[in-house]
Amino acid sequence: MSINPLAVTLNEVLVKQAPAIASMLSDLGRELYYPKGILTQTAEAKQKASRFNATIGIALEDGRPMALPPVLKQISGLSADEALNYAPSFGQPALRVAWRDRILAQTPSLTGKPWSMPLVTSGITHGLSLAADLFVDRGDTLLLPDQLWGNYRMIFATRRGAVIHEYPFYTHDGGFNVDGLADLLEAGPNDAKFVLVLNFPNNPTGYS
Repeated sequence: MSINPLAVTLNEVLVKQAPAIASMLSDLGRELYYPKGILTQTAEAKQKASRFNATIGIALEDGRPMALPPVLKQISGLSADEALNYAPSFGQPALRVAWRDRILAQTPSLTGKPWSMPLVTSGITHGLSLAADLFVDRGDTLLLPDQLWGNYRMIFATRRGAVIHEYPFYTHDGGFNVDGLADLLEAGPNDAKFVLVLNFPNNPTGYS
């Protein structure tokens, strides 16, 4: 199957700007792209359309989304525009900027380094599924601690065909078993692709 030209362009940009990330993509990850359809047109219309925006049908009243007052009373701290309009696929831009600023404030070492805006997902399972689609091919080695959330097996092994290898999570004194993880890495073949999932606070132990 041929790759869509939009995906080809995205891959070329990644190879130039983030070759390490480009090399880690799964076959599916290299084929994914964001279609320039109604959602892209809607985003452009919000920025550029000063008179009319006919990209998405929504009932308006006095220029604002039509809503029942009893419904709006149950929505705390949000206007009708914020609560009832279609949300962008990747999340509200202002929220993503604020989230990125918070990450920078908490991790100053990221300042000046290239990295993407955070994406809003439907929850941790959705986020992990996206990561699995982007980076995991059938037969890839997935490294997990023996204390793990069972859904990892469904997301990475059942859906994407990864081969799971586990290492003891705890050391004898109750700390994180860095040496056990290193041993598992060293025991694998040199040409293997390893995918490491670290989850803190750990589910199910709560260790952080």
